[in-house]
Amino acid sequence: MGLFKRKKKVKAAPARKSQHINEDHMVIEPKLDRKELLALVRESFPDAVTEGEQEEWLVWHAHSLRLTIEFGEMSCIHNIYNVQLLFIAQHPFFDEDMVESVAGMGKTPDDAMRMGTANFCFSVMPSLLAAFDCEGKEFIEADVMGEKHRFRVPCRIPALHGDIGKTPPTELFALIRDRLPQYLGTKHCYWVKLFSSMVEKEPICEVRINGNVSVELTMVLTEEIIRRGQTGSYVSDKEFVLLIQEDSTYAPCPFTKQQVGELTFRALELMKGITDPESAGKIRNAIRALAPSADLGVELTAFLPEITAQIVLQLPDTEGLVPTINNKPAAELKRSQVRSYGYIEDAVMQYLRKQNPTEAELRSIIAPSSRVNAFSKAMQNGAKLEDLQMLSLLYAVDESYRVW
Repeated sequence: MGLFKRKKKVKAAPARKSQHINEDHMVIEPKLDRKELLALVRESFPDAVTEGEQEEWLVWHAHSLRLTIEFGEMSCIHNIYNVQLLFIAQHPFFDEDMVESVAGMGKTPDDAMRMGTANFCFSVMPSLLAAFDCEGKEFIEADVMGEKHRFRVPCRIPALHGDIGKTPPTELFALIRDRLPQYLGTKHCYWVKLFSSMVEKEPICEVRINGNVSVELTMVLTEEIIRRGQTGSYVSDKEFVLLIQEDSTYAPCPFTKQQVGELTFRALELMKGITDPESAGKIRNAIRALAPSADLGVELTAFLPEITAQIVLQLPDTEGLVPTINNKPAAELKRSQVRSYGYIEDAVMQYLRKQNPTEAELRSIIAPSSRVNAFSKAMQNGAKLEDLQMLSLLYAVDESYRVW
């Protein structure tokens, strides 16, 4: 298959250490540790208390919210230190840890970390607490295959950087609010992060939902910022919004991210044995029998070949998923609405890093992929992969199928 010429090995993420070596092989050893950085956060939010044997957590008991910090990349360029701090929040409503990466710069490693921590306290944490402290009177309602899900919009605190006082903040959330229901599903919470900047009239925008970039919403933001024609050599706006689903429409999911991850590894091992349509059918039934719910079994067998192919072969991506019932398409869903898609995608990435399957094994895994077959035929007819567009993924379900 000619597509495999584009295979790109997935590299493991670098281990986080207290020592950091930059491109010039200079060892960077900051003096501040996690405990001291959390103490800086607590200075801004005195309602929090420190917990853990090493005082590695800040806890807001009134909200059942926990926060810790991990160290990311660190470098030094022209005697200016750049650090990446990972702020990790946990809450009973979160189906997985909320990880927010914040950058800091300074003349010393410690100055850079202080700046990164200050940035987090200024721009991120107030918006997170606002979702619990200020209920607000605004709601967003999403429809997921006929099921209504109602989310409360909290008080929002936009942050403006660059040309402060010259350009009023842009209410970024308002620009995507009417489109957002298409991206909300059954989860208890959705963390929406919006960023927009204009550098010498060149826009740079990004919209993330629970950490994942939405290309379509990012384009909406970019087009609107261009239309508005912001002035100034540098203008940058950020906005963070935590949407919490109302108890009246929320239902607990019958599976966890860990269960999906473990099942994904088992399923991929089974799929290595696919040799023909008959073996593919038997393995598909075996995977569905292992799933804790019939809905997850259907999604696993439908998504696994497609996700693996997209990652390994660097195929064009799409946010659209279309369940079909009796060969009739239902309303299109977005990937952010189907929680298993993100869980499976994360697990496939881990599997590729840890197991490093052979090309022959990968061919077996992606053999059932309808999109790979369509792309292969198009390329055989002279099309170039970079010119092809990914269509929404259709997958067969029965009438009792439910999105979680």
